[in-house]
This record gives sequence, C-alpha cells and structure tokens, in this order.
Amino acid sequence: MGTSSMRHIRNTCAVLISAVVLFLAACGSISTAREASILEPPERVNAGVANSSTVKSTPASADATLPVRLSVPAIGINALIEQVGILPNGDMATPAQNPWVDSGWYSEGPRPGERGSAVIDGHLDRPGGYPAVFWNLRTIRVGDAVFVTKKDGKQLRFHVTRIAYYMPQNAPLQDIFGNRSSAFLNLITCAGDWIPNQHQTTLRLVVYTELG
Repeated sequence: MGTSSMRHIRNTCAVLISAVVLFLAACGSISTAREASILEPPERVNAGVANSSTVKSTPASADATLPVRLSVPAIGINALIEQVGILPNGDMATPAQNPWVDSGWYSEGPRPGERGSAVIDGHLDRPGGYPAVFWNLRTIRVGDAVFVTKKDGKQLRFHVTRIAYYMPQNAPLQDIFGNRSSAFLNLITCAGDWIPNQHQTTLRLVVYTELG
C-alpha cells in the first residue's frame, strides 16, 4: 500500500475518531457559556476551553497548498482560516489569533480540494451575544458558492449541496467526516436553543458542499 493511501486511511480514521464529541460534548453559546470550541473531538477531548496557542506546529504550516481564506459571498462571510488540531490535553483547538472572526480548518482531516470530507468550523456568536464569523451560516442556500483560497493564491470553488440540522446524538458522522466519494467541504457551527444546565445548544448546523 502506497504512502498516499496510508495517509488517506490515517486521516479518515483520525477524523472519525475525533468526530464524536463534536456532536456529544459542549457546543456552547459563546455569549452565555464562553465555551471555546465549536468542533470538539470525541472521547479524547475535554469539555473545557481549548487553548489553541499550545498546538504543536507541523512542517505543513509552510505548505503552499494550505487553505488560508474562506469566502461565502451570498451571506457575507470572508474569513481567514486558521489550522486547528488536537491539544496535548486532548482538547480540540479553536482559532487563536482572531477567534470570533476567523474560521478553523480541522487539519487532521483532508484539506479542502482533496478527496474526502474537509471540515471548517466557526463560532456562532461572541461574548454578549453579538454575531461571530458563522452567524449568517443559517441563511445559506443550496447552490450558493463557497470559495477557499490556498496559500499559493489558487482558489477552489465549492457549491452547497444540502443543509442539515442534527441533534448531537443523531448526527451521521461517517457522512460528515468520512465520505471519500468526492472532494467535499463541510461547514459546521452551533444552532438551536441554548440549554443552560448542559452548557450547549440543542442542534448542530452542517452545510455540505462539493468541489465544482
């Protein structure tokens, strides 16, 4: 088995393992709970605030094909993309430089444009209940264009194929994180009502897009 195949298998397994807590752990309203992550990986992740400043850097940080900007013109999103991964304590990191206006690409999964399901998350709101980067994601429509610009300046165009709201325990994780039938990009944020005693919202919004 070649290095490329092994990499795809490793990425798919890592993403699926890291998917569960995205839908089971806290996806908090920032205005109320100050939870730091929208995407939170399974089992190995704690529900506390992630401090992405301690993420270990990798050689990929200098790669010209890394995604650096996300744009959704139809709903006014134009955000830098930060790499997010898993912290030494098991938490999933969130954008650190500008957490309320930047988006976070889960760098342990496929890159946008690669075969597989790349995932980008973003905060719904910020302290005080003011809109954050993915506030308008709920207004997106099927057919809308989503653009990702890479570090080398090349731009990838995706189109929205469907929009879904899931209760955390009912989300189709294989579909969101493990579908390798094409080159997908899935955008994720919180949705639904705030549950004070659980420090999370009732739903997760997933916007499915495909390259082309």
